[in-house]
Amino acid sequence: MAIFTVHIPAARAGEAPSVEKIVLLRDGFSVPATVLGPFWLAWNRAWIPAIGWTVLLVLIVFAGVKLGASSETLSLVNAALALALGFEGSRLVAWSLARRHYNENAVIIGETADEAEEIFFYNWRGASAVAPPPPPPPPPPSVGSSEEPRV
Repeated sequence: MAIFTVHIPAARAGEAPSVEKIVLLRDGFSVPATVLGPFWLAWNRAWIPAIGWTVLLVLIVFAGVKLGASSETLSLVNAALALALGFEGSRLVAWSLARRHYNENAVIIGETADEAEEIFFYNWRGASAVAPPPPPPPPPPSVGSSEEPRV
């Protein structure tokens, strides 16, 4: 089972959010994020983290070369950073969505993204359905009545 977080764009008062803009992010380790690094972030429209990650990698390699670090050490550091991005990449994408005024709305568990999406929309439509109005309260007893209430 996979865990997905649901991010919904902020809508104007009285308007429903656009269904097409709702984003489901798979939470957990991502092999594409580990292998592709900043390209994966850019593909997921996390522009600031993509640029920041690229700058971080360049600075680490530059500092390693200036400090005389071996190529094995630089490879280990890059591998560690790639693993860190694999574990935390979805959080960086979620942060980018939050900067674009998306709210993390729900956590869904499902086998696939399609199943999680189906579960979310089924629950979301059920929560937004209009409930029937409650029955009106009984009329209050009249003030000047001489009758005792019956029990």
